[in-house]
Amino acid sequence: MPYCNINPDEAVALGAAVQAALKERNSALKEVVLTDVCPYTLGVEVSEEISRNQFEPGYFLPIIERNSPIPISRVKTLCTIADNQTRLLVNIYQGESRHVSNNIKLGNLEIAVPKGPAGIETVDIRYTYDINGLLEVEVTINSTGEKKSLIIENSPGSMTDEEIKERLKALSSIKIHPRDKTENRLLIAKGERLYEESLGDKRQYISEILKKFEAILNTQDNKQIQEAREQIMIML
Repeated sequence: MPYCNINPDEAVALGAAVQAALKERNSALKEVVLTDVCPYTLGVEVSEEISRNQFEPGYFLPIIERNSPIPISRVKTLCTIADNQTRLLVNIYQGESRHVSNNIKLGNLEIAVPKGPAGIETVDIRYTYDINGLLEVEVTINSTGEKKSLIIENSPGSMTDEEIKERLKALSSIKIHPRDKTENRLLIAKGERLYEESLGDKRQYISEILKKFEAILNTQDNKQIQEAREQIMIML
């Protein structure tokens, strides 16, 4: 949450001084790196199970956390909650409350899902956010591959359709899930091969390493993943 004990005038002056020093390439600030971050959490409304087969809507599931460096792309996988459910309504919010009623609704989109038992059909909801305040929401039905998307602009009308199209094209490279990136797939393949070649305690040791790395990949946190990958390369 915002700091309330900092003098606002001093904060402005300090920020201006740092920017000026960076512009002049002051050697004292050679290790200072400024990054743009998402100023608020972006997420989706979900229903939570309050008792067996009883669900209550109105809860907030964060997808992109506030203060995440941008541009950024994150995905969450959700499932149906009712037998023979035919449609999924995705309500998009920004805010920090666990209840969507206390957050700001940005928009929604609806997509058809194949009928089936509750929990069988899954959907990937991907948020991609960039420095221009452009939020792309993509919903993919995993069983059919059907997709729907919605573009939400922070300042509607500030970008032309062509500019938005070009920006989304540039962002496509960050939409790859970490588990699908070549360097991570190669490391897991190496671990799997070593597991097959090993026996006993060593085999169990390799299995634990791989499970931990796969869990870190699911966080989609690039810094954590890089650190873990470097450690595992030494361990293996």
